[in-house]
Amino acid sequence: MTYIPSVLKILVIEDNLGDFILIEEYLNEIQSDVNIKRASTFEEAKTILKSDIQLDAVLLDLSLPDVDDREILVKDIVEFSNKCAVIVLTGFGDKDFGVKTLSLGISDYLLKDELTISQLSKSIFYSIERKKSEIQLFESEKKYKSLFNSSPVPMFVLDRNTLEFLSVNQAAIKLYGYSGEEFLNLKVSDLWLNKEEPEIDHLVNNKRHDYFEFQISHKKKSGEVIHLELQSNPISFDGRDARVTLLNDITARIKAEKLLADSEQRFKALVQEASDLVMILDFDGNFSHVSPSSELVMGIPANQMLKMNLFDLIHAEDLDQVKKNILRLENRKRIQIPSYRIKTLSNEWRWIETVFTNLLTDTAVNGLVANSRDVTEFVNQERKLMDSLQRYDIVAKATSDTITDYDVQKDIMQFNQGMELMFGYTRDQISTKGSWWDDKVHPEDAERVKSKVAQVYRNGHGSLQIKYRFRCANGSYKYILDRTYLVTDEMGKPLKMIGSMQDITEIQNHIQTIEDHNERLKDIAWTQSHVVRAPLARIMGIIDLLQTDNDLEDQEDLLKHILTSATELDGIIRKITNQTEQVTQKISEC
Repeated sequence: MTYIPSVLKILVIEDNLGDFILIEEYLNEIQSDVNIKRASTFEEAKTILKSDIQLDAVLLDLSLPDVDDREILVKDIVEFSNKCAVIVLTGFGDKDFGVKTLSLGISDYLLKDELTISQLSKSIFYSIERKKSEIQLFESEKKYKSLFNSSPVPMFVLDRNTLEFLSVNQAAIKLYGYSGEEFLNLKVSDLWLNKEEPEIDHLVNNKRHDYFEFQISHKKKSGEVIHLELQSNPISFDGRDARVTLLNDITARIKAEKLLADSEQRFKALVQEASDLVMILDFDGNFSHVSPSSELVMGIPANQMLKMNLFDLIHAEDLDQVKKNILRLENRKRIQIPSYRIKTLSNEWRWIETVFTNLLTDTAVNGLVANSRDVTEFVNQERKLMDSLQRYDIVAKATSDTITDYDVQKDIMQFNQGMELMFGYTRDQISTKGSWWDDKVHPEDAERVKSKVAQVYRNGHGSLQIKYRFRCANGSYKYILDRTYLVTDEMGKPLKMIGSMQDITEIQNHIQTIEDHNERLKDIAWTQSHVVRAPLARIMGIIDLLQTDNDLEDQEDLLKHILTSATELDGIIRKITNQTEQVTQKISEC
């Protein structure tokens, strides 16, 4: 079915106005909705073609005023036209060149003197359809070549008659070690381990065989022999009768199968001598096989254990969970059950970990295979660790301090609930990055804290006790006494910083208040001492005068002055005493 666009978009490249008007009339007769653009020069045409305008076809006159070389003109227009059809309009004198343009990518050529509406219409729509098919074919070939070249599966194309290589993908080049050029100078028979290969030769050359597959051994460029599964289909390749062949390298599989066969007895021996306990039993716990390692794990010889039942050996507290897990094998192939206790010959309880595999359908096994290993030491160590972690958690919860645990290598810091209770941060606001904590230290204290921490790192051991201010979620700051201990490896490399952040804001405030009051006392003492000196100086002056001159007539007045100054001095001393008592009272209240 011919494709007919709803709006026909045509570019007419024609310098002759009369010819253009005639073509325009024809186009309007062909379809009512036509979008026609005209270019009278090559430069105008190039500008239009390089724009974002979508065209269905280009009608090209070979005689343009700004281009002398018609072949270059055609090539450039075809290149710039991208995916739309190009139809050449020519005269009788250019008929031969018109035919030549078909090899240059032109969809069709028309003689101007014989141009009719039906001829133009047929050429346009057929050219559009042909261009569409060419694009689809090109995209299809492009996808095929891309899939062929990028496929991880080695592939090559052979001439069906000569067995020469026509194309080889990168996976095949990598597999064989030949370059692409080297492959094209070879035949597939050059790779055969047996040069004759009559059976394969017959398959390849027999025209009645379309698809076939078989196993074959090939020799790589290095001389290494590889084993392959080969699948082949006939195709047409660049007009040649050919075959596309897919290769599956099964060298590793064949070697593995051989190794498996060679090691079967050795594997059985290893199972018998392994430290893991291997048992085969049914859902009721009855044994059909027990490996000799039962004596090593449980102190019970295998032949003696065969007469026992697994469930009779399991600790009563663990029995129910073991039975429930085993029953899960009715619907599952394999499970690993949590560790449980099993009784040894000496009535000692050992922890074991077991992987159960349901092989009831395997006639060679016909049971549940249990692979068990003794994990007693691991469980004991784990319990000790859990107890230690529990104690740590209890201590962390019991203290009102904020406990910090900083992983120096990973830059991960963890906090207990103190970070929320003491500073008001929610879990969403807290980051585990060390930079988050650094950012909360008061800017005036940050450099001092950083320097102290760096000093501890340099020493490679020891503890740090430092005071600083830390920002709360509401923006206020609290005074913190931070006691931190550095944990290092054997080489002294820092691993962790474990710390305790104690809120000493109240204590610091009390200290500051006392310091302020002390300063106030100093101010009082300094100020009042100067006030005291005035009356005291007068008294001392008058007394000195009386001592040096006994004939003074105004001695009575002088004594009155001494009394007045003494009274003034007494009042000053009382005032000082009251102020000092007030400050002392405030200090005691702190």
